[in-house]
Amino acid sequence: MAERSMMNRIREYIYTEAGGEGQFLSEREIAQKFDLKRGAVREILLSLEGEGVLERIPQKGYRYVRCDDSDPRSVEAVRYVVEREAVRKALTARTREDLVRLALILEDLDRFAAAKELEGFSRTDLEFHEQLVAASHDNMLIKMFSFLQGAAFRYQHPAFSEAFSETQACHHRIFENFKAGKTAETLEALQEHLVRWPE
Repeated sequence: MAERSMMNRIREYIYTEAGGEGQFLSEREIAQKFDLKRGAVREILLSLEGEGVLERIPQKGYRYVRCDDSDPRSVEAVRYVVEREAVRKALTARTREDLVRLALILEDLDRFAAAKELEGFSRTDLEFHEQLVAASHDNMLIKMFSFLQGAAFRYQHPAFSEAFSETQACHHRIFENFKAGKTAETLEALQEHLVRWPE
């Protein structure tokens, strides 16, 4: 879980600060910024390369794979289809450990929502959805979702920061139905959560 959280922090850094045109990232730079060993950074950057977030250029480093010409609605629509399929599979493949992880993430989200701390809430919201998908134990869907979630992160709706309680209520509905194994209700709550913003 800690490794996934660190990968999310590095992914977020790439999207928000280090994804400039022609900018290359080095293992050393990331290791210094996040106080990590280079071996750990190498593993994370290779994972992000595998997800399609980065490309490795020999002798230069890693470069962010740009998707700027993608329509935000298209990214969100594809992300929803992938997450819905993963959650459908997760309803039968989930383990007790998956449910415990989701419950712990939900507690963190409650804390960030109460404090109206956007950065922590946003990062933990990403972890909640990643854990839902991870509970499918389907590597293809997990990789596809990681890439799409990262692309969708850049298009976060401006009203998100004003909707902590509404967003968190959706998270709780998803979790309670998911925990109870209610397929139709879980997918309905997921749809309400992911497509609730007006056109």
